[in-house]
Formats: sequence, structure tokens, C-alpha cells
Amino acid sequence: MNENKNNEVILIGLPNSGKSTLINTLSKNKTSIVGSKPNTTRDKVSKKINVNDKEIVISDLPGLDDNPDFLNNEFQSKVKEFLIEADKILFVIDIDSKNFEGLDKINQLIQEINAEDKILTVFNKCENFNNYELDKRLFKYIYDKEFYVSGYHKIGTDELLEHLIKYSGTKGQHDNDLKLSISIIGKPNSGKSTLFNSLLKKERSIVSDMPGTTRDSLIEQVIFDDRIYNVIDTAGVPRKKQKDQIDRYASNLSIYSLETSLIAFVVVDSTQGINFEDMRLINESINNYCTPILILNKWDLLNEEDKLNINSTLNSHLKKFNWIKVIRISALTKKGLDKFSKTINEVYLQLDSRIDTSDLNLFFRELWVSSPPHPFRGRRAKLKYVTQYDTNPPSFSFNLSSRIPKNYEAFIENKIRKEFKFSNVSMLLKFKN
Repeated sequence: MNENKNNEVILIGLPNSGKSTLINTLSKNKTSIVGSKPNTTRDKVSKKINVNDKEIVISDLPGLDDNPDFLNNEFQSKVKEFLIEADKILFVIDIDSKNFEGLDKINQLIQEINAEDKILTVFNKCENFNNYELDKRLFKYIYDKEFYVSGYHKIGTDELLEHLIKYSGTKGQHDNDLKLSISIIGKPNSGKSTLFNSLLKKERSIVSDMPGTTRDSLIEQVIFDDRIYNVIDTAGVPRKKQKDQIDRYASNLSIYSLETSLIAFVVVDSTQGINFEDMRLINESINNYCTPILILNKWDLLNEEDKLNINSTLNSHLKKFNWIKVIRISALTKKGLDKFSKTINEVYLQLDSRIDTSDLNLFFRELWVSSPPHPFRGRRAKLKYVTQYDTNPPSFSFNLSSRIPKNYEAFIENKIRKEFKFSNVSMLLKFKN
């Protein structure tokens, strides 16, 4: 998501002030990871909200900590830039907070960048609170207007959202987010965030050697072949036994991104080779009708023998999915990144292609005569009608007199790929009887 939009609303506050819960309530979605530990959120997380034909971009920031760890310190160095670019800033304060030293530091930061005119103070966790009970020491953090809300109990949040839409919302545009979204997914330390930064040509995502550095799903816009895509950097998806509660939630958000994406970059560390977990992510992509493109990262670290071995292993693993595009790169040195635009354009043109209904029916009626399906439970299915009812992904409906065997369904899919040039994309086939 473009962080330079002038209708962006940013939440800032101390750790555990309830910012992530509040943004999830405002967006009516699991936008930010919520946990009882401070600094569960590690990066800026954005979500577009549409209300009454208007939209805003609302962004959650990690809590500003007095003693940040390495990862939080890396992010906090970017906070000023984010605040300057925002249209509105929500200064979120836990109504029972007594950390006035920490609040003073955020207040000082607001004044340093001369942002007083775009501050709304939001007192959170006010489910058992009356306005007249406000601690007098909190008055100095109130600027033009204040709101008393409970993000968890959804008290006062509708009024806050109405105010934001009224004064920061812009006229909604036709939403192509689903059609033009790409998820970057893979195991921890496969190089997803490095690839994300390389594609953006800037250091947007925090990169370290520590597994699980990325927890939040970050969205930015990238141009491939003159077409704008929303590219999502997701948390690493480890084996289930390696996940604590927060990691499990982050992994679920990563998998969820496949449901709302058209393409998935499945990133594999070439030095480790492709294994069961990588294949599970490829299967997840295909099951969500999201076209996977396999990215073999750190390819420059392999010698010729290693390259031959991984190519041989790859042929074995992808025997069932030999239509998947494979790109060999080094995200760190940017070798091979020039292949992305051409590959994505080829895939997109296939995803967006539509076959004439008469051509489909002519082809499959001839196929049904020359290579009919075997009988299923004593009945041989007849083809009534076939149509392509959607694109992105290509979606086909077969109206039959009865059921057909699973192997014939696979046979039909292969015929569509070969005859109509859907060579490298996930497809949706429905068989009705």
C-alpha cells in the first residue's frame, strides 16, 4: 500500500496501549497481530477502509518503547518520516496509563515535527470510564479533539471512524487490490524481506539473520511491466511445532494473504533445497487458486554440482505441478531480478485471458467423442455445456449428465492448459451434474 497517500491515518502510542486491537476494530479485519506481550507489532501495518464511497488508509505502528530491542530500534528510526507524511495522527493512550515519561517523549516527537494540527487524541480501554474522571496529568496530550473509546469492546469506535472518514477520507476508487496482489511467502530466513526491499528499491522491511523477524504483513506498490501490483511481505511459515501463539497467528495471516492474492512468490533458500514445508506452501497457493511462482533465492551461493542436484530434486517435487514458473535469483545482490517483469506479465496475461464459449464447446465436444471418460458408478457422463465464467483466475464450469472420475478431471485441466495456453497459472474448474 502506498504510504504517501494523503488520506493516511497513523496510530502512535506506547506499547500495549491497544493500538492493534483498535485498528482491527476500525478495519473490521485482522490487520494487526494482537498479543499480551509489548511490541507484538514490529513494523508499520496498513489497511484500506471503505465507508460510504470514501476511503482512508489506516496504519498501525509498533509501540514507542523507552528501551527498544534491536528490531524495534530499527523500526523506530523510520517513525518521524511516517508521521510527517500522514494526513492524521491518532495519539492512542491507555486511559489508565501512568507512564507519563513515555507519553512525554511521544508528545515531544509530535511537537518536533510540527504535527499538532493533525493530532487526534484517543483515550483507549474506556469501557468503565466517565469523562469527568480523566487524570489531570493527561490533559496536556489533548490537542484539537479527543475521543474516548474501547477498541476491544467496540465502544466509541464508530464515532471515531465517522470523524476520520469525514475529514481524511477521499472518494473511493475502483478496487483492483484482489486482482493485482502478489504475496511473498516462504519459510523463515528464506530471504522474503530482502526480496521485498529489492523489488521496492528501498529498505522498507526489517532484515536480520534471526528467524521470525517479520511478523506483520506489509503491503507496498511495485510496478512490473507498466502495471501496478500490491506486493505483500508476509511472516515466515515454520513447522507447527516451532510456533508460539504469536508466531502461529502471524503464520495464519501469511496463509490468509493467499486468499486475497492473484500470484504468490514462494521463496525457497536454495542452499537448503526444496522440502515438505515449501511444497505445503505451493499446495496452499494452488488450493486458494493463487498462482505460485517458485523463487529459488541465494542461487549465487551454489556451485555447479549443487545447482544440478537442486534442479533434479525440483523436477521430482514438481512432477505434479510442472506448469509452475521458476525464477533463480539472489535477492541480496539483485541478480536475476530483471526476470520478474517478463515472467509476471506472461502469467498475468494468462490469468486475464478469456476463451470464447463456442470455441470451448467445439473443442470439448470433439474431445468427448475421441476420448470419452470412463463410466462412474456404471454411468458414462455426457457433456451438456462448458463455459469460462470468470478470469483472474481463469474459471470454467462443466455441465454434465453425471459425475466423471478424478483422473478425467485432471485430463481436462491438462487439455485446457495445452490447447488454450493457460500454461503457468492456477485455474478453477467446476463440474456440475
